[in-house]
Amino acid sequence: MGIHGRDESLRLLANAAAAAQDGCGRLVVVRADPGLGLSTLLDAHLAQMRAAGLPTKRIAVLPPHGRTALSVGTPEWPEAGVVVIDDLHLADDATVLALHDLADELDGRSLLVVAGRHPGAVPARFARLDRLATTHDLPPLDGSAVDAVLAELAGGPPPESLRQLAAGAGGNPRLLSLLAADDRASAVTAWVTELAGEDAALLRFAAVLGDPASVEELAAAAGSDPVDVLTGVERLAALGLAAEEHGLVSLRHAVVRQALAAKSAGLRGSAARALIDRGAPPEVVAEQLVHTPVEPWTAAWLCEHAEQLSGKPTPAVVDLLERAVSRPSPGDPSLHPLRAALAEAQLWSGQLDAAQRTATGGLIADPEPPVRHRFRAVLTLIRIGEMDLTGAAAILDAEREHGELPPRLAVLAATACLLSGDLAGAESAVQAVDPDGATHPVVAQCLLNIDATRRMVLRDLTGALEQLDRVDALLETEFAENGQWIMSRMLRAVVQDLRHDPAALDTVEQARPLARELGVGIVVWLHTIAALALFNNGRWDEALGEIEAATELPDLHSFEGPLHGIAATILVHRGDLPAARAHIELAEGVAPRGIALFYEQITALAQAFLADAEGDSQRSLEIVRKLANGEVGVHHSHAVATVGTRLVRIAMAGGDRELAERLVAQMRELSAGDSLGERGALMYCQGLIDSDVDVLLAAAQEFAEDGLRIIAARAAEDAAKVLAASGRSADARAAYRTAIERYTALTATGEIQRADAELRAFGVRRGATGPRRRPKHGWDSLTAAEHRVAELVAQGLTNREVAERLIVSVRTVDSHVSKILAKLGYASRVEIVLGFDRRT
Repeated sequence: MGIHGRDESLRLLANAAAAAQDGCGRLVVVRADPGLGLSTLLDAHLAQMRAAGLPTKRIAVLPPHGRTALSVGTPEWPEAGVVVIDDLHLADDATVLALHDLADELDGRSLLVVAGRHPGAVPARFARLDRLATTHDLPPLDGSAVDAVLAELAGGPPPESLRQLAAGAGGNPRLLSLLAADDRASAVTAWVTELAGEDAALLRFAAVLGDPASVEELAAAAGSDPVDVLTGVERLAALGLAAEEHGLVSLRHAVVRQALAAKSAGLRGSAARALIDRGAPPEVVAEQLVHTPVEPWTAAWLCEHAEQLSGKPTPAVVDLLERAVSRPSPGDPSLHPLRAALAEAQLWSGQLDAAQRTATGGLIADPEPPVRHRFRAVLTLIRIGEMDLTGAAAILDAEREHGELPPRLAVLAATACLLSGDLAGAESAVQAVDPDGATHPVVAQCLLNIDATRRMVLRDLTGALEQLDRVDALLETEFAENGQWIMSRMLRAVVQDLRHDPAALDTVEQARPLARELGVGIVVWLHTIAALALFNNGRWDEALGEIEAATELPDLHSFEGPLHGIAATILVHRGDLPAARAHIELAEGVAPRGIALFYEQITALAQAFLADAEGDSQRSLEIVRKLANGEVGVHHSHAVATVGTRLVRIAMAGGDRELAERLVAQMRELSAGDSLGERGALMYCQGLIDSDVDVLLAAAQEFAEDGLRIIAARAAEDAAKVLAASGRSADARAAYRTAIERYTALTATGEIQRADAELRAFGVRRGATGPRRRPKHGWDSLTAAEHRVAELVAQGLTNREVAERLIVSVRTVDSHVSKILAKLGYASRVEIVLGFDRRT
């Protein structure tokens, strides 16, 4: 194979040789990991120098003691020429010392000495030489050079399979050259094990244990001490074969790991037994057993650890359980427990059809009650995941024929009730759980998730998060089940969004991969949670993307209402009423059921928004009254508390002050004070009812700081209306500019058009070219909230007194004052007082 990708290195050596011919001789040390083609590079350099007419000499390092021509001192070489020493890392100490002396003598001579070595070989031994020499590190081949190597190996354009293999070679020419071998695994294994020497066994165990493997796991599998393992790993790292970080060992090249694993399968059984003896986690042991025959001891071990393995299965666990189930004879007592574990593993790995077949077949065999309960649980969970709560209840009813439900099934009954909106039924099912059974980790996790849901519905958001934190603690300290993990993630995202916490979006992304595995019912719920959180955080285009992805699913499980409701609300804000109407019609065409019942207020609110935008205030008020009366959704208090600001605004715009006051009273009753937006929501609603501009501006600022952009824009607009109605035109324009800027950032064209029309009635206009860009300095650069703070400071109020007047935090006022001073170029509050009356 030719030399590829080394033009820069050859140019560097050629330049060094040319400089030597001009009397600037030097020592160049080229460092390269094994397989990077160091010898090939040095040979190519010598060939170039010979072609250029220069005298050349290659010095061999002789095994086994590493003697060279320099072992007895510096030889008498010709003044001009090139000398190459390969494999310097294998040379004896005398050679290294001779090179120290030679490096000092080369200046002023016409001799270039090039030495090549592996960089990881006892670095301290070569430290002084590296300081005396010019060093050059040979890098792995880049993409174009790899393509050239592959084309040479394939005799033309390389096939895609060869390209994929090459991606695991890390640009190592030696490994690349072995990819075309008839028995690639054997060729690669032979090269790396010879290179590893005494550490070859450790290298093999690292390959079979996975990537990465802990030092403790390697020590257990190899029957060695962790200290000895670390020492061996350091030697392998020096060869460029392995790396260790924070106690985890990985092989540098995927091609090497795959080849060694394929050729070291015989080690897996002994590795599994050693890992079991050392108390390794069951999933680590299973990764080894999947590659070995299922023996009686294997089946016994699987039965003992089935619950831990099946709750959060890997593909290896599913494969292992499938083989274990096919092995026993029909009367083998391990068959039914293994089959139950397989059904659970299939369920939590997203193989729902297979899980249903396994569980249904297992029930036909009439197993003992504990195993029968596990099969029933699998079938019930499949129905819950499909949002078929009636089907889930039917499966549980079949078990009730045998007596009271065991704890695992009782909590599933409670979950089904809860998801159908039946809080009383959920509480009754929870009360039926045997206290002893509640100590089981999965049952305990499920009970906490149920209680978190109940607290969330009743607006105890802090309490809900506390329960979810307890679930997470159990998931970390006990064995984890994917079902409880995904439920806790989904619930946490909902609670975080209700608290106006942007972290809801991060939680959604944590849940997304597993949700995709577990079925359409979970996925469409996740899309709904994500779309709502994105809407609330002002990321409307992304929210529409989530809705589009959801509506492409084969079954929306009656989530059409909230999904199309969110889309309709965005389109109303953007002024596209025909498209909003189309979404509303799609939402109205499906009766909500299951979890979607908890989101029914979203559809109702979208209908109210559309009616209001179309000028049908009576229709809009009628919908708001239904929400206030608890006629929409399964728990109207949850709905009113969540969307109260929008309802109160519609009520006030429609002239129904009594309805608005009733809504605010409901919000106060439901407020627990633990939501980032509750304080601002109540401020805003009361400000609307009382036409209190100070309260409206303060609420607008809090909304903006909490990231609630659409409500912040509306609050600023409402403040502008109150200011305009009281004749304060200049202040109204400032507030109006703030509102328009916030609407513009959301591309809420419909809101801008409506605000223009409503404020024009008060004589407040923003001009034909759109809102004037606020200057960066001077009094006109202040926002409406900042202007109000400056006015109160000018009246002599302290920051705390300003905060109390505006019903905001002192921190918010401190921030405003700092911004005011910066924009006005003032150094103190005194200048604000003096400058307020002189402002233009």
